[in-house]
Amino acid sequence: MSESLELVHKWSHTYSILSTCAFPRKKLLFAGTQDSKILVFDTVTYNLIKVLHLGQSIDVNTRSSVLCLDKSMDENSLFSAGADSLVRIWSIGEVINTVDTDVKIDELVTIYSVTDIGDIFSIRYIDSLETLVFGCQNASLLYLDNVFKRLQGVLSSDESNANRLPHRRYNKFFDSNGPTGSASPFLAKESSIESFSLDENPAILSNTILEIPSSNIVNYAHNGFIYSICELDSQFKDLLESDCSGCPPVKDATISEYIISGSGDGTSKVWVFVADEHNDVALYFCKMLDCEDSVLSQDVEFPFLYCGLGDGLVKIWDLSTNQSVSTLSTPIKSDIISLSVYNDCIYAANESGITLFQNGEVELINTHQGKILSSGIFERIGPNGKVYPNLLTGGNDGSLTLWNLSCTVCGKDLSLTQLEENWSDSMQTQNVNTENMLDTLKDLIAFETVSQNMEGTSFGLSSRRCATYLQQLFANLGASQSRLLPISDSLNPTVVATFTGNEKSENKRRILWYGHYDVIHPGDRDRWNTAPFTLTCENGYLKGRGVSDNKGPLVSAIHSVSMLHKQNKLKNDVIFLLEGNEEIGSPGFAEVCKKYKNIIGEQIDWIMLSNSTWVDTLHPCLNYGLRGVINARVTVYSDVPDSHSGVSGGILQEPTTDIIRIASKLQNDDDTISIPNFYDNVKEIDQEELKRFSEISEVAEMEKNGSTEELIKNWTKPSLSLTTLCTSGPGNITVIPRSASIGISIRLVPGQSVDSVKENLQEYVTECFETLSSSNHLKVEILNVAEPWLGDPKNDAYQILKEEITKAWNMQPLFVREGGSIPCIRTLERIFEASAVQIPCGQSTDNGHLYNENLRIKNFSNMAEILYNVINRL
Repeated sequence: MSESLELVHKWSHTYSILSTCAFPRKKLLFAGTQDSKILVFDTVTYNLIKVLHLGQSIDVNTRSSVLCLDKSMDENSLFSAGADSLVRIWSIGEVINTVDTDVKIDELVTIYSVTDIGDIFSIRYIDSLETLVFGCQNASLLYLDNVFKRLQGVLSSDESNANRLPHRRYNKFFDSNGPTGSASPFLAKESSIESFSLDENPAILSNTILEIPSSNIVNYAHNGFIYSICELDSQFKDLLESDCSGCPPVKDATISEYIISGSGDGTSKVWVFVADEHNDVALYFCKMLDCEDSVLSQDVEFPFLYCGLGDGLVKIWDLSTNQSVSTLSTPIKSDIISLSVYNDCIYAANESGITLFQNGEVELINTHQGKILSSGIFERIGPNGKVYPNLLTGGNDGSLTLWNLSCTVCGKDLSLTQLEENWSDSMQTQNVNTENMLDTLKDLIAFETVSQNMEGTSFGLSSRRCATYLQQLFANLGASQSRLLPISDSLNPTVVATFTGNEKSENKRRILWYGHYDVIHPGDRDRWNTAPFTLTCENGYLKGRGVSDNKGPLVSAIHSVSMLHKQNKLKNDVIFLLEGNEEIGSPGFAEVCKKYKNIIGEQIDWIMLSNSTWVDTLHPCLNYGLRGVINARVTVYSDVPDSHSGVSGGILQEPTTDIIRIASKLQNDDDTISIPNFYDNVKEIDQEELKRFSEISEVAEMEKNGSTEELIKNWTKPSLSLTTLCTSGPGNITVIPRSASIGISIRLVPGQSVDSVKENLQEYVTECFETLSSSNHLKVEILNVAEPWLGDPKNDAYQILKEEITKAWNMQPLFVREGGSIPCIRTLERIFEASAVQIPCGQSTDNGHLYNENLRIKNFSNMAEILYNVINRL
């Protein structure tokens, strides 16, 4: 047995266990069976304490599989439904004796429909509306609102006539000639919701029946059986209420609740229940998600919907952007009949057992209980107050099994108290709450937001969760708008949030802060001194992947602005624009900025960012220049497969030889670049900048490239680097590869045109290949590009930053340029017609993109203090 599941107890029954429901507070478990029973177990002695027979007070001959169960939040009611087209409500009393467990259980009411609905496959009780909703074999959704209010008024003999029940009126579903109901729901006419207690209403008899009004039947809600219904908690509401096209206005509703139904027609549909001031309830369709295969099971964990499909597939939707973000596959390709999710761990049940998807790993767990037909996760509170998550599964061999989810309670979180104990009082800022900053950074580092090669890994889901976390964080901190802007299903969304300043004058400015929440892969985790995705505080430094690039500086900016807003001191508007794909070249980012420019802001005065470090460990810096980049791959390939050098050597024109000849023509012997027109518009630096570089070279303690000449080359001159050489085949020294490729990274400087250099590169490489008269083939791919950027270090923003940095660090900052690239800066400047300023946060030893990434706490806190003072001065 896997360590991921710890067996707690196992029970056996003669027939299949089709449905399960846990009452953790009352320490009870309920299991619906194929032979018309609901088995009741306690979790103290693990005994079978009761067996409930369906229809025992109305029809002792009832035989019906119990296909679905649900409960009320207070655990006073159990709801069951199944193959007899009926829903039953059971009153569950308090446990009388914890030693010899006993509990009073009564069948309160049987609910039926005049429509022949067939089997009921799914049921959900919505507590806030006292409404039952269930999905049926005839593809209809039915609901009964104000259930207990209705129950109080149906004591007449006519309403309680048991001969009206479906199994006494109809033949089997597909032979039925029963009536149909209305497909258009509207507001029901009932009184206000009141709490109901069996003890307070002894006149309510166990054979009471209730009829679903025809107005509460949505015929053809799907085009297939409705296998599952999930209720969405409050975290989803803001997203859905602003997004669901076709939804009615809910602003006048006193209560609105959302559900998602999954069907054999391959779709999941979002619906909303709304109640007015009279507690009249109506159901409306919102939107549809096309899963392209039967949706047999569902579960939700914010912000995702998980859909269990056929052939062992689990499709995951981001409900914040309505995008399909991942499709997982179980080792055995059989239908996912049941699905449960807890703390990002996915438990997919099919005939092979349970497949656990966790942190990018896939584990098949054989539970030895036949085909699993039902499952559910619930939390038990131990005597020490600790939460213990449990998984309850039912199989077609009659087994009911209780598991402890040991994998989800391993100590992943670093105690915030432990971190705060290492937080020196001398590092507290005057105006910003650094404990809150630390808390936020701890959360952000825990998201494994690696943007490279996300397909088939947990990184994509973690990135989506991080984006949603940021969206909620902004809302909680007082942003007037906070939303996600989708790019594509395979790319992470962009987060936009606005803090509105209180300045009323025409001098009010709008400042755009750019950042990114994605990170570089941590690589071999054994080479880290600390866990890369756990924030660690040691010796005055914060450690973890992303603390420097770019989550630490981002947190400093967020909390400086939010504190100004909280104190009612924020004068200017500040818009945060955070992308999740910067580390892969910002694909789609320009399109998002253009498409949603009206949301981000038509008028922007300044663009600010912090996405680099100082040039050493001592001197704060302001950056005003970056080189651009063109990354390309050139491949030569043959029609002949990999071959043996002893057989084909000297006969074939070899791709590796061709690619080396091409590479040799890219640069001259003096290291100048041979691409035609490459140096057009490259300008020499002026005397003022030369003097600045000389001063930096003298005072900065750089480990490498520290001379004036080296700074000039690295910051102001273009370059071409051959970064990779790859061949096909096994790598055997006697094998002639069928294909060979080189990676080319070209760094550009202000004045050079990305488009011109890109076009000249492609033409020149093609010409070089043609001179070889080779029988092989050539492919030139441009992987990503970024424009060079040069700011104005004399503008107002840089001068204000210079003053505030000098106050914070007791020294003037160095004005520097860099040899690296940030793809978005020129894009933002061009789209929003504003100047950008770049404020490095960490030190040269931060190890961004490397092992053991770190950020000095003093830099982290001082950055927040500097921005707190700068924002209103711009």
